[in-house]
Amino acid sequence: MASIEPISGHGDRVPLRTVLPLATPFTLNVFPTNACNFSCSYCAQSLSAEDLRQRFSFSRSVSMSLETFAAVVEQSREFSSPYKLLSFMGHGEPLLNKRLPDMIRMAKKAGIADRIEIITNASLLTRELSDELIEAGVKNLRVSLQGISSESYRKTSGANLDFEAFVKQLEYFHLAGKAKGARLFVKTMDCALRPGEEELFYRLFDDKASRMHVEKVMPVYDGVEATRALESGRTDRYGMPHKPRLVCPLPFFSMAVWPDGAISPCDAIYKPSVLGNVNDGETTLKQAFTGERNRAFQLSLLRGLKNSIPGCSKCCAPDDVSHPMDELDDAAPGLMPRYGVESHGKSLIAESIQK
Repeated sequence: MASIEPISGHGDRVPLRTVLPLATPFTLNVFPTNACNFSCSYCAQSLSAEDLRQRFSFSRSVSMSLETFAAVVEQSREFSSPYKLLSFMGHGEPLLNKRLPDMIRMAKKAGIADRIEIITNASLLTRELSDELIEAGVKNLRVSLQGISSESYRKTSGANLDFEAFVKQLEYFHLAGKAKGARLFVKTMDCALRPGEEELFYRLFDDKASRMHVEKVMPVYDGVEATRALESGRTDRYGMPHKPRLVCPLPFFSMAVWPDGAISPCDAIYKPSVLGNVNDGETTLKQAFTGERNRAFQLSLLRGLKNSIPGCSKCCAPDDVSHPMDELDDAAPGLMPRYGVESHGKSLIAESIQK
């Protein structure tokens, strides 16, 4: 039987405030492509190409080459320990990149991560691809569903999908993966379900997944009409109530590599800071994570300046996807000395943020 719980997380979490600063990020997010075969109403992919360019400097035409991912793997070796998680995800559909199984093999062989996962709509999944991904070394397949019917898929994502055949593909991955330690996690957004369908969703996947959850849609993307009127700050997407958060924990334990090799301190589409590029020969992943630019960015968040940072000011991640064990608001004053702030509250890094 599947457990009803959020499909993120692994059970090995520690209170983030007790281990900062990190020498190695817990999570590296890799974006195989910006392209997507869905146009979900609550997602940035529902926007026009021009809107994406103007709001986010985002182009659907960019995909990661195997050479760029090879640079990611090589630079990941410089860290003192493996990532806890290597996540193939982003703001496109990872399975559209045909080299994804090769990327997973490379990462698995190099031993750069304890776990490898894919976040996907899984519409391109076949038995052959499932076998290939499992053999390559994927441990978690996190699938975002757009309801529990073909009609819901047409309405929510504009996709023509045979839902019954799709469920069979997911069930195949679940059964084939169990024998080799790979797990299927499924979730759907509340906005993709009709009244009474939540129970049907849980019944449908009770014997076809390891975890399942219905998430609350949040205003993740600026300019998306379907979520414009929604507010964040009282509960997260998992339905857990919390006080509004100002310090985003994501840049303290993760990084993201975009399809073109750009390195960002988090996986937000707003890309609030560019720390370098794995292809430029100047900044490696380790240098990006431990360097002064990232430290300055982290310190700006500890100082409570989130809403003064372009991109961060529009992002709801602290109130949307942050785990309670990662909350840093109350710990921020005590953490600042670990990030170079002198006893009188000033430092070169802090001054660079204020300029």
